Formats: sequence, C-alpha cells, structure tokens
Amino acid sequence: MERHTSYRFPKAMRLASKKEIDALFTLGKTFSHGPFRVFYRFCEPAHPCLPGCSIAVTVPKKHLKSAVKRNLVKRRIRESFRLQYPHKLEPALTLSHTRLLFLCLYLPHEVKPWHFMAEKMEGLLSRFSELCEKSVELPADSLN
Repeated sequence: MERHTSYRFPKAMRLASKKEIDALFTLGKTFSHGPFRVFYRFCEPAHPCLPGCSIAVTVPKKHLKSAVKRNLVKRRIRESFRLQYPHKLEPALTLSHTRLLFLCLYLPHEVKPWHFMAEKMEGLLSRFSELCEKSVELPADSLN
C-alpha cells in the first residue's frame, strides 16, 4: 500500500518559542547555503507527537525595506519548505529519531524568483538529511 504524503505546515512546525530560538543562537551551529544563513540544532523530541522539524524564517528590514517584499520572501521560503520537506528531510529525521530546529536568515538585498528559492531550499534540506544520516551527536541537555 502506498504511503500518503502530507504537505501540511501545521503550527507545531513553526519555531516560535523564545527559549528554543535563544538556544539556537547559543547552542546551535551555523552555515551559509545559497541565499540563506542557517542556524540549526538537533535535539531529542520532547514528545513523540511533535514534528521532526521546526522552522523560523527571518528577512532583515535592513536588506528589504518594504514589508510587502519581506512577507513575499518569507511566504516563498515557507512554501518551498512545505513542498519539499516530506520527500527530502522527513524520512531521515524519522529514521534517526531526532528533532531539527532551524532558522533561515535571508541574505540578498533583492527578491529572488520562486524557482530559485525552491532550488536552494531543496539543497538545504538535502544537506540536513545528510547530517541526519551521519548520526549527529545530540547534546546532553534537551529543551522540553
């Protein structure tokens, strides 16, 4: 029987906890990938029902002055994540029984087209999938 793929982006996948975001900056790791500066952290899921990944997206006002353009970029990033997550990253997180918290900081000073964002997000999720497969060491402290 074929597995049904869910393309939902529930509220639980949105990284909004100040405690978790602060932990990303203090305990997490960082790298640049395409137009993104990525802050990430692997941890153990507090509850089995929590999704395997939580994401936050930021677009600095310093880079894009118009709120309309900032919101457009954030929507494109979230949408490309939503469409590619079930195929690229979810299987790896499920197998490794880890939870990924990450924040994407958009770096360019102009709005990039949709296909560019989707292509870069695909590469980013593939990179996270490779990190999961390498069995990343989990920190001793876990955020509950």
